[in-house]
Amino acid sequence: MAEPVQISMPADRDAFVDEKKLLACIHCGLCLPACPTHIISGQEMPSPRGRLYLMRAVDEGRLESSSETFAEHEWSCLVCRACETACPSGVEFGYLMEQTRERLNQVHEPPATKRFIYSKLLNDASKLRALHWASWLASRVGIGAASRAFGPMVQKALPRMGSAMRLFPKRMDPPRHRLPIYKTDQRKIGDVGLLLGCIGDVFTSRINDVTIRVLNRLGYDVHTFPSIVCCGALGIHAGFRNQSLELAKHLMQTVEDSVIDIYISNIAGCGAMLKDYAHLFEGSDKQALAERFRAKTFDISEFLHAKHLDDLASMQLKVHGKVSYHAACHLYHAQKVTDQPLELLRAITGSEVKHLPDNEICCGSAGSYNIEHPIESEQLLERKMKVIEDALAEIVVTGNAGCLMQLQKGVREKRRNVAVMHIVELLDSVIT
Repeated sequence: MAEPVQISMPADRDAFVDEKKLLACIHCGLCLPACPTHIISGQEMPSPRGRLYLMRAVDEGRLESSSETFAEHEWSCLVCRACETACPSGVEFGYLMEQTRERLNQVHEPPATKRFIYSKLLNDASKLRALHWASWLASRVGIGAASRAFGPMVQKALPRMGSAMRLFPKRMDPPRHRLPIYKTDQRKIGDVGLLLGCIGDVFTSRINDVTIRVLNRLGYDVHTFPSIVCCGALGIHAGFRNQSLELAKHLMQTVEDSVIDIYISNIAGCGAMLKDYAHLFEGSDKQALAERFRAKTFDISEFLHAKHLDDLASMQLKVHGKVSYHAACHLYHAQKVTDQPLELLRAITGSEVKHLPDNEICCGSAGSYNIEHPIESEQLLERKMKVIEDALAEIVVTGNAGCLMQLQKGVREKRRNVAVMHIVELLDSVIT
């Protein structure tokens, strides 16, 4: 057998991505059945192994970074990180994808709309508030009903706009003034911080309301930190790394200067970003700060499981319906919070709660993926709805705002009598 050709590159070459992390891939293929885009396409390039091959080709100068094929396959990834769970070699695929998209934005200038969203909107509370008012007013005049009637038709002509219309929630709350501290009226046992989030606090603000109420009832004063607008997760996945790191520095320092020693997220993607800060700032002057922050960071289900499982088990809720749990990718694969939500749900319901089959595969939400890649997202949602129907689920619980909106859209359009809720919404009905 011929020896493989070794490609020697100049010592002063500017690596496209972190070469050491890239070479960790041993091309075993175990990631293929875990990758949603490989599952729906059946092709090699839209898979982790294929995307890593393309990254390496660019890194070694065998493929131009301006290649449309390269850009197409790297942007079509959901960054669900299921491949990281499947990988025996510990390839840090999410980190490599973030690096790749940052470099792609340098080669292909992003459209003006994208630059506005990731550079101007997500870090500006006043702009987000204006978006919230506009969305709420639209919901009041019936845009939700219109989207359900005309969304599929619009999607044929304008796929992204049609997809966004169809995602519009059935119910929205108006913007409200968020207090810096929500004090408990119970015997106080501590202070916690809550990441309200940017887009999450616009379209699913009730999840924050419920989270605050649950924590208050358990005896915590909840600090919301009005100066924190965004954690940077959406931006870093879209290749806007510098903007995201600035948001991260501000968030970490704000929490560091506060009285809290627990910081909570109720959105899986945001929580994964918060826990990745220690990795993102490794080797920098912010590393120690990021490591201290990481030690304070918990998903809401993770925190309640660790601190209040026995308390919640004593307040069992009689659930009228078969409960199934949909694992959000960034909770399951990125944060490795796998069993805690299930154990929490079983404790509070006193009944059997099951993982949905095929739970390791994304529902197609993935941040803004369901808007930017509507066809692929729809295929993944169709798979997920089939799983829900086959499981005879009557209540589907999840831990991520994006999954919540995606699954609610699927239930509406399939006209299924299935309640889709965030885990804290179920908890809220338990803790009185």
